[in-house]
Amino acid sequence: MIEKALKFLLTFRDTEITEHNGFKYANRILNQLPEDAPSVFSTKTLASLVELILKENTHGSLNDLIIHVESPTKVNVHTALRNHLDRFNLYSAVAELPRITFENYMDVEQMNIMLKSTFVQSDMRDSLIQLLASLSEEAVKTTDDDGISQKVAVRTGVQTLSKVMVTPIVKLAPYRTFIEVPQPEGEFLLRLKTGPTAALFEADGGAWKMQARKNIKQYFETALADLIAAGKVVVTE
Repeated sequence: MIEKALKFLLTFRDTEITEHNGFKYANRILNQLPEDAPSVFSTKTLASLVELILKENTHGSLNDLIIHVESPTKVNVHTALRNHLDRFNLYSAVAELPRITFENYMDVEQMNIMLKSTFVQSDMRDSLIQLLASLSEEAVKTTDDDGISQKVAVRTGVQTLSKVMVTPIVKLAPYRTFIEVPQPEGEFLLRLKTGPTAALFEADGGAWKMQARKNIKQYFETALADLIAAGKVVVTE
């Protein structure tokens, strides 16, 4: 076995490298030698990636591409494997997202601002905003709390208080993926403390990430349907 390895290495002894039209070739290796990978072109939107890919194919000269949905916030576009078994990362998109704070208590005014500015509008979101705006500081001090659900007093008039049960799990859709796709809903545990202060804790085990990746994949499957049907583009999670 060692003898075979030595004979193989000796075949490279007289190898000559030549350059033609900007590419390097070896006289004993038929495949084109790997070049330095081109620098990755970075963008912040899925629409930009689609535009770049369509531009590449203006004259039908597009090489096979693989769109990899790496995460809800990052997508990479790679070339297919070439003869010498390497691929290049051509484009990359990283979502530009607002800052959202989970698992930290904040006063209800800050929580309401966060809900209004970084969560998709929904009946659940609006109900939560209304609840937080009506909380009484005294009520939270005397909260009935079994560790899961909470009962608090809210203002129903200028000086009138009434007790309501707070829904422990709320379904909300924060802006956590690219703006071009639907924001997946997630389940959150709502907790209240004296102050009054409030906090949201993620309670779906990260299931929203799977849905976000599917939404991104569907976006490309629609935007690049012709190229996918022609076998020039593959989209994978």
